[in-house]
Amino acid sequence: MPHILVVEDEQHLAYGIKFNLEAEGYTVTAVGDGQAALEAVGAAAPHIDLVVLDLMLPGMSGYAVCEAIRARGNNLPIVMLTARTLVEDRIRGFDAGTDVYLQKPFDLEELLSVVRNLLARRGRDERAAAGAGTTSGDTAAVGRDTVHRFGAAEVNFETWEARSRGQPIRLTNLEMKLLRYLVEHDGKVVSREELLTKVWGMARAPATRTVDTFMLNLRKYFENDPSRPVHFLSVRGTGYRFVGDSARPAATEG
Repeated sequence: MPHILVVEDEQHLAYGIKFNLEAEGYTVTAVGDGQAALEAVGAAAPHIDLVVLDLMLPGMSGYAVCEAIRARGNNLPIVMLTARTLVEDRIRGFDAGTDVYLQKPFDLEELLSVVRNLLARRGRDERAAAGAGTTSGDTAAVGRDTVHRFGAAEVNFETWEARSRGQPIRLTNLEMKLLRYLVEHDGKVVSREELLTKVWGMARAPATRTVDTFMLNLRKYFENDPSRPVHFLSVRGTGYRFVGDSARPAATEG
C-alpha cells in the first residue's frame, strides 16, 4: 500500500490524520518537525509516496521543507495544511512546490479525496516512466482522442501522462492544470490575472511572479530551446499565448 508521511507538530491533529489514513488502508509515518520530514523523504526505505505537510512547524517552516524536497528533484505529491487565509500565503505555498493547499479546519473527506487523486496520478506517472523504454513514442496505447501533440511533445489529459522528445515528464498538479488551460485556449492571449483565477483558483489576482515561474518550467520541459520559445510565448504587458503546431507560422511574439 502507498506510504504517506504526515508532518504535523500538533500531536492530536497528527494522530487524527494518521488514524483516518490508516483506516483507508495506507501505511502512515508521522513526524513533528521539518528536519525529520526531510530525513524520512530522503531515506532509501521505507519509500514515501505522498506528504501531508503542516505549514507552521518548529525550526523549519512547511515552505522550507517543500522547497528542500523539490530542490532534490523529488516530485512526490505534497499536500500543505495551514490556518493562514491570505492569498499571498497560498501563492507562496504553490511557489514552494506544493500540489494542493488545504485550509484548516479542513474537511476530512476532502483530504482523503485529495490523497486518493494525487496517489492515483503518481501511479500513472510511474507506469508511464516504466514503459517509456518500450513505447518508443508510439501513442496508440494512450488513446489517440485524448492525446494532444505539439512539437516533440505529447500530453494525455485523460491519464495525466506527458512526454517530450520520447521521454516521460512528471508534471506537478498545477503544471498540468496550467498546461491544459493554455492548450484549451490555443492561439489566444491569456492574462496572468486570468490564469491565477482560473488555474490557481484565486478569488483575486495579487501582484506575483508565480505564473511566470510556472511558464518557465513548461518551457524547460517542452521547448527545444527554452530561451527561444515557439509554443509558450510571452505577450508583453499582458500575459501568455500557447501556440500549437498549426498556428506556429503566425507566431511573432517572443
